[in-house]
Amino acid sequence: MSVSSKLSEYILGASFEGLSTSVVRYTKLCIFDWIGVTLAGSTEEPGTILLDLILELGGKKQATILGKGEKTNILHAALVNGCMSHTLDFDDTHLGSSTHPSVCLAPAVMAVGESLHASGRDIIAAFAIGFEIATRIGIVIGQSHYEHGWHATATMGNFGAMAGSAKLLGLSRNEIINAFGLAGTQISGLRQVFGTMSKPFHAGKAAFNGVLSALLAKKGFDSSTEIFEGHFGVGNVYANNVNFNRLTENLGTEYQILNVAFKPYASALATHPTIEAITDIKKRENIGANDVSEIRVELGKLPFSVVNNKNPKRRLECKFSIQHCAALAFVKGSVVQNMFTKEMSVAPDLVKLREKVSVILDTELNMFETRLTVLTKDGKRIERRIKVPKGFSENPMNFEEMKDKFKGLVCPVLSWEQAREIFHKIKKLEELPDIAEVLALCS
Repeated sequence: MSVSSKLSEYILGASFEGLSTSVVRYTKLCIFDWIGVTLAGSTEEPGTILLDLILELGGKKQATILGKGEKTNILHAALVNGCMSHTLDFDDTHLGSSTHPSVCLAPAVMAVGESLHASGRDIIAAFAIGFEIATRIGIVIGQSHYEHGWHATATMGNFGAMAGSAKLLGLSRNEIINAFGLAGTQISGLRQVFGTMSKPFHAGKAAFNGVLSALLAKKGFDSSTEIFEGHFGVGNVYANNVNFNRLTENLGTEYQILNVAFKPYASALATHPTIEAITDIKKRENIGANDVSEIRVELGKLPFSVVNNKNPKRRLECKFSIQHCAALAFVKGSVVQNMFTKEMSVAPDLVKLREKVSVILDTELNMFETRLTVLTKDGKRIERRIKVPKGFSENPMNFEEMKDKFKGLVCPVLSWEQAREIFHKIKKLEELPDIAEVLALCS
């Protein structure tokens, strides 16, 4: 049996009733967090440019663009919402697959679900299934895929968006197999564009591709039945030494969504341990930016390749500069979404402190493990080692922190009454008869 066949059997057989209480809870948290980052991202330029183009093109009003007071067809709604949700780089992360699953999956599931008047239970099931598909494929494809320059969120996101859409659309076994082939042949997304509008565009395009794959398959459009293991399939073209037997181990009984990480800071995840260490040092040692003579940051191979950027040129590029994020943490005391402005990117006090940050590669460090050393002008040496930063499943944000994050993201866009109503509807999502009730509050 092909890989696509095995995965299609899982998609067909999975249901809300088969999900554990923990899986349902984490699914709702992912959707809650996604709505927050998307609404905040709706005020940013990438989503505005995309929406302007789409409104010029026209189309059926099937699905809501969050924060914009507009509707468009489900493909374009998935595209714009996906882009907006990844613009701030404040969205959830799955470490094992090196992906941001929700920003590809949720836009697809919400657009398709709204057009079908899907219930909250249907949305939860489709989301949990899509999350499982995207992250499991990402895990077996492995780190070589990302290290070679592919943006795994974009490439693996196609499959999650397709799986969630296929579940909602009620695709048959053969249609799902073809949809996997269609999703696989649309793989794209290069790390070269990190720090530009094209990075969040990846998430929107993956959501678009996933929905398109499911819709075409439902119409009878065919594709390869061996898109994963075939000689020119995903496993051989995009990665090294892939063992697809691992893909279905404990499938349907062990869920990857329980390993999701939520971000407390609005920047690349690899910058978070440094931000956390600096905020702790400022609090405990009572020192400020003017006391610092040097900051040394030791990183592992992957973070070093992503965030070692001493002189970011663009506003969004600052989110991928550990030097800039370290300076922000020392000068501002935290790193939140409204700090990544054009003015902040060239602020003299931040630029001056960036020059004092040295980034050192240590290949012995684990994925996001970070050692930070601060040397002060009066001769002090202060060290911190962060093995598991805040927000990871081993060190999670508590529910109050999640609510505070949501409020900070949403209330500049919507009224507090709307934000509170969204919160209550997501809290009881499994009781909601129509997901459109939530989306109607998001404008």
